[in-house]
Amino acid sequence: MWDDTMRDTFARQGYVIVPDVLNQQQLDELNVVYDQHIVERVEIGSRAGANKKIRFSIRGRDRYETTDRHGNTYEGRRFWSKAYRDLIDNEIMFPILEEVLGDPAWGHAPAHMPEELRPLFRLDHDNIHYKPARKPTDGEDKGGTLHGSPRSWHVTCVYELKTVGPGDGGFGCVIGTHKPKNEEKLLNIEGDWKANWCDTEWTSQLPNWDEDVPVHRVEAKAGDCILFTEKLKHGTIPWSGSDERRTLFYKYVPFGMHHGNAAYDTKDPELTEHQKRILEFSPCWFNEPREDRDYTGNPALTELHPEARVESDPRGLLPGMSPPRIRLTDETRAGLLGAGG
Repeated sequence: MWDDTMRDTFARQGYVIVPDVLNQQQLDELNVVYDQHIVERVEIGSRAGANKKIRFSIRGRDRYETTDRHGNTYEGRRFWSKAYRDLIDNEIMFPILEEVLGDPAWGHAPAHMPEELRPLFRLDHDNIHYKPARKPTDGEDKGGTLHGSPRSWHVTCVYELKTVGPGDGGFGCVIGTHKPKNEEKLLNIEGDWKANWCDTEWTSQLPNWDEDVPVHRVEAKAGDCILFTEKLKHGTIPWSGSDERRTLFYKYVPFGMHHGNAAYDTKDPELTEHQKRILEFSPCWFNEPREDRDYTGNPALTELHPEARVESDPRGLLPGMSPPRIRLTDETRAGLLGAGG
């Protein structure tokens, strides 16, 4: 399924649709569990006046103290069911993620990462989005703003549990902006392009939008996976579908790269050993953790890999790609530069 045509599409657009990743049995199981959780959340959202815009997050799930095989100890969350656990290493998407996150040519893994570590990657966090069926009289829905950067390093699998048809909304993106040359065209547009990027019942695109950076309203069947790089400028188009929006986001990072740092319970007895490996934190890092997190009680989560460098070598990248941003404190950066790194 993952052939040169799909690779070319992904390299050119910044996203590609991998069709029929989930069969009907998998979809049924995912939706049954989804039903069990959505009723309570919709009631909560309605009482809060949130217009039933529900976004589940790993942060909202029960916490368990866990210690992984590298000695990292933290509070981790569990998945709703086996169907959701099985998405961690979905048999179709796993080898694709291995390539995209492990081959430095794609610009996610640092070029100086040792070859034996390149097949390894981590599920950094997940999100689950829901919107009820809507019609124009339901009121304003502004959707979301554009975000993403050519120097980002994480990749997302977007699983659609219900079909997203023409004009429905949901995931949208500005194709090609995962490459700095195209991002620059977007940055040069006068006006608030982050908020005014698509035409819908409730939103308008800037009239001076550059045709060289077109917006795609991405359609997908239930069971399809939209694979996109977070280098790409992307956002949420207001939902106007006649059916619910049920979308799962599983966000992965290369070995040793910190992003959201959401922790999973690797002691969950329902996980396979392979899944545990994908959920656990790395024993060492090529970039440092987020500065807004406190790791003083767990220094194992801050240890740099001996091959850590200030920048990733841009040689060997696919045409137009940027290397990943290596996030370091000023102190660490100075130390690496002083050591010749």
